[in-house]
Amino acid sequence: MKKYILPLITLIISIITIISILKLNMVPNKYLLIIISVESLLLLIGTILNINKNKILKVLGIILLIINILINTILFYYINNTNNFIKNKFTGDITYTSTFYVVTDSKNNVNNIEELKENDKIFYYSYSNNIEKAKEILGNYNYESSENIIETLTNLQEYLLVDSINYNITDIDKNNYKIIYEYNIETIEERSNYSSDSYNIYIGGRDFTRSLMDFNMIITINNKTKKILLTSIPRDYYIYIKEYNQKDSLEFMGLLGEKTIMNALSDLLDTEINYYGSIYTEGLVEIVDRLGGIEFCSNTTFTTTHAMVLDTYNDSYGEKLTINKGCQHLNGIETLTVARERKNVGSDRQRQKNCRQIFEKILEKSLSATTLTNYSETLDSLSNLYTTNINEETITNLIKNLIKNNYTIEEQSLDGTDGYNYIRLGTVKSYVMNPDINTVNNAKIKIKETLNNK
Repeated sequence: MKKYILPLITLIISIITIISILKLNMVPNKYLLIIISVESLLLLIGTILNINKNKILKVLGIILLIINILINTILFYYINNTNNFIKNKFTGDITYTSTFYVVTDSKNNVNNIEELKENDKIFYYSYSNNIEKAKEILGNYNYESSENIIETLTNLQEYLLVDSINYNITDIDKNNYKIIYEYNIETIEERSNYSSDSYNIYIGGRDFTRSLMDFNMIITINNKTKKILLTSIPRDYYIYIKEYNQKDSLEFMGLLGEKTIMNALSDLLDTEINYYGSIYTEGLVEIVDRLGGIEFCSNTTFTTTHAMVLDTYNDSYGEKLTINKGCQHLNGIETLTVARERKNVGSDRQRQKNCRQIFEKILEKSLSATTLTNYSETLDSLSNLYTTNINEETITNLIKNLIKNNYTIEEQSLDGTDGYNYIRLGTVKSYVMNPDINTVNNAKIKIKETLNNK
């Protein structure tokens, strides 16, 4: 009976591993059959040799079974980590935390919220996300709406309720104001349950404040025709927002949330956008460093206008980065600095191309064998890289198809003409790019063709 103990242990571990692979639902059937066949063959040969009376063959059988156990244990480790990652990032509702401030003039004698009376007037910035819930939690005061935060702050006699993103990004001298109360609000968004062989994903790259969209792309995927279409959109694109009945740039629409951006781009391109994925700058730095850096190739030599720092737009602070013509190795902060650069690479279109190359390199490095040595840490870094409403079924089917098939990838870019108009919901006048209707119409056609199996 003892001679069957090791084969039995091997069988149990093999079954557990195969169940975890099935649970992951990312391995194509043909590869799954190969894995099961190899598992069964190794177990059968190992068992036969193990029960053999010949000592040499018996030792070989034991070695084979132990190797099988070790391989399955390692395989289970990686699969289990991947399973946990998928469950954490692509299932369940999405929770967002917003921070709100009550702000007043720095010369005001009031220093905390307890000193306010119910009849005190509190202006509130009406374009702050979750502002109604913020008012409800704060309590009963004499509220008055404001649609121009800079004007309100400039003439602030009493108090202003505003979310931290809108306040911190405002171009004012913060020394003239003080925060007398700060609190958080949690909001829950249901994950998309959309399921289809073809769909659109909006990809937005948020800056270090997590408020401005520096990078915008629509990824159109058709799993039947094995086609992926990448549509790049300049960050200064000036487009209509139905919910607010006005135009704004994509960059500043980051303040209004992914759903607002998706709706505006859906109207612009006459297509439904089914999912979103927002990528964060600090996560980008972390994942590239975890991967040991990436190779970046440039057609020209340029020095960045931005400094190699994570949390400021002050380009006088920190060292600039020089990229030479050809390929070079970049660490995390260098990769971010290249991704941000647009002035010295010629245009925002080239910047979009550079960003596409960076994320392709990250994907290649993530799938390389060297990543296996710190796989768990890499997944943790990926968790900090983005937020998405893509569901588990969609992501697992996509990965399974990518493993099984070679996809054709096409690229296109929207273009426009230089302009100067009101952005940030009409509070600031700055550079914008007015859409070129020809590139928009061409993009519409290509997206519809990709979605409709053409």
